[in-house]
Amino acid sequence: TPQRCHETTVRVAAYILGEFGFLIAERPGMSGEEQFRVLHQHWFTVDTQTRAILISAYAKLANLYEECRPLVAPVFARSKNSVDVEVQQRCAEYASMREAFSPEAVEDLLREMPPFEDKRRSALEMRLLETEGENSATVAKASVPSEVEQQRALAASQMLSGGPIGEEMTNGMQPIEEQEDEQDVSGEQGA
Repeated sequence: TPQRCHETTVRVAAYILGEFGFLIAERPGMSGEEQFRVLHQHWFTVDTQTRAILISAYAKLANLYEECRPLVAPVFARSKNSVDVEVQQRCAEYASMREAFSPEAVEDLLREMPPFEDKRRSALEMRLLETEGENSATVAKASVPSEVEQQRALAASQMLSGGPIGEEMTNGMQPIEEQEDEQDVSGEQGA
């Protein structure tokens, strides 16, 4: 039986699993096929905008995991005739992508989105500029990311690139596997 959740939750989950699901795919119960099933259980209860996001996530899952392709293909085939133009268009394009392009090109097209760099200024920064001036310490502080924000961004980029995260970045945090091992050991000692 499908778990009911808010439509926005389904959209966010579809985006995150489509972009970053590969980071958890090796864990038990989190394979590409399981990720597809968790998302697809909501297919009949969501609106067409959410279905469009699900279709993009399905395409990315099918690109990453061979076992997802037979699960995704029937969804695309049925949805090619959808009354919603966005759903129909996405399904038609994703379904024909493998025939039209080389596997390398398809992989590049469906790779995770690059980080978004926003060079615009917020309304608060603009107001500070008007009232304080360009050389104001308040404006400088508001427009420069804090050290904590810079550390978080660095840690996130290293995690996504597969690079090591330095000891200073983790602040003593351990990977989940090590935490579970310590809990098992402490549980055995107490028994």
